[in-house]
Amino acid sequence: MTIKPANAEFRKYVELKIERNKYMQLIGFEIPVIEAGRVEGELHFKEIHEQQNGFLHGAVTSALCDMACGFAAYTLVNEGEQVFTAEIKVTYLRPGKASKIYAHGWVLKPGKNFHFCEAEIFEYENNEKKLIAKASSTMAVVRDKNFQDKYSK
Repeated sequence: MTIKPANAEFRKYVELKIERNKYMQLIGFEIPVIEAGRVEGELHFKEIHEQQNGFLHGAVTSALCDMACGFAAYTLVNEGEQVFTAEIKVTYLRPGKASKIYAHGWVLKPGKNFHFCEAEIFEYENNEKKLIAKASSTMAVVRDKNFQDKYSK
């Protein structure tokens, strides 16, 4: 299914939102692939990402799912519109502990007020990807003029 973005400059808009996301910078999550309705990102696994047993912390996994869904949703909104997580369900399939963590998020069904999104998180080691988590999310699209004036470009 090909999805047409509402904003021809969606990549620049998403890059602006990524640049403003302080948590992404803190944990080192990067999103090099930005396409209409989908994004791909990666995280180089470090000690700061570990939980008490040395695996990828569930909160980091959940955040990667949320950001992958959210930025995929941002690819389909008009400039000035905002995207917020209305709900998310994350299923943890196996513990992650690889040098690289890969995130893929996409819009399953776009809508006027909500985009329904999914994400998958993989550990990547020795050219092998293993699925460690999957998420389903509803992203709310907000057109609040006051919010736009304060936070847009």
